[in-house]
Amino acid sequence: MKFRGREINAGALKGLLKNPFVKEIPVGIDITNESIIVVELAAVKGQSGMAQLVSLAITPTPENAVRDGEVIDPSRVADTIRQIWNEQGIKSHKVITAVSGQAAIIRPRIKFPVIPIKELKEVVIHDAERYIPFPIQDVYIDFQVTGTVEEDGASKYDVLLVTAQKQLIDTYIETFRQAEMQLISVDVASFAVMRSLNEKEAEELNPEMLSVMVLIRGETTDLNVTRAGVPLFSRSIPLGSSTFIEVIASNMGVDLEEAVNLFDQIVIDIAGDEVYENPLVEQASQEVRPLLKDLTNEVQKSIEYFHQSQQENARIQQMILSDRGAKMKNLDLYLSHALGIDVEVCNPIKFLTFDENKFSLQYLTENAPLFATAIGLARRGIDEL
Repeated sequence: MKFRGREINAGALKGLLKNPFVKEIPVGIDITNESIIVVELAAVKGQSGMAQLVSLAITPTPENAVRDGEVIDPSRVADTIRQIWNEQGIKSHKVITAVSGQAAIIRPRIKFPVIPIKELKEVVIHDAERYIPFPIQDVYIDFQVTGTVEEDGASKYDVLLVTAQKQLIDTYIETFRQAEMQLISVDVASFAVMRSLNEKEAEELNPEMLSVMVLIRGETTDLNVTRAGVPLFSRSIPLGSSTFIEVIASNMGVDLEEAVNLFDQIVIDIAGDEVYENPLVEQASQEVRPLLKDLTNEVQKSIEYFHQSQQENARIQQMILSDRGAKMKNLDLYLSHALGIDVEVCNPIKFLTFDENKFSLQYLTENAPLFATAIGLARRGIDEL
């Protein structure tokens, strides 16, 4: 998905739509209030589904520069991005970024009449205000037909609608303008993660299986239930990795940088016999237990609501965790036990080739869920050339 603007009013989202004459491969850049992650990929000839890792960088986001998905201080973020480009020697100045949480409003499975796409575009834009909590003139909008269904004796399109507030998206446009980059697309983080996992190939093995993608990042945890890669249900829970990190910082009296470091080492004690080598990590692990319980309860409520409200005979069989929160050791086992479904941590690295003299396999594997969004954005850059 990428947010359309020119269909709404002339000149909106200038530079975000695909330019057919682009020669440079766009770079994926994932910006949260915790970190800025940059991934540059190249296509691999003759290896379907594979891509080559060219550049990867992660650096802390300048403190208080990003909040609730909005770039509060474009100048400092732009300076950080330029520094990454210089250090990595990245030549391309085309970029794709993502939004998540409350920044992106996702409405799957809206029914529209089967009419020519050009006419459908006008109908969707006209009716979009019924499905979003903001005036239509204040948002960028995109949609995608995900299938057709029979309803009341007539064929109808199943449409996935995505909107984002202009005020928020414009902060990214301004950031990349100051960084002297061309922002060609804004994606949804959860969709980027699906792409990073080569989701189409995986889902073709069992097209009827229901999966739930869970992104624990920033101030929110995003849930997306999918079947064959098509979103069926979406919810954003206002509790994310930043919530855990801020609790660690406050309760343990450490700064945010140290709190992030401790959070990345957290181990969830499953059997009550975990041995911690670092007492600070043990304390941090204990500090987040109440939040972890709250998050688990909210995830369970979301899954139950989906099963009760959707006309689906199948049950969710698999959960895939991604982003910074997925780095908590044993989180997959903890959630699997609590929810009674298979849970795994995403690993987009297995779909990449790379120079092992330049990149450490251990480092990439340990941080795979954190890199997933940026990898998916970079994959889009390859796909849309």
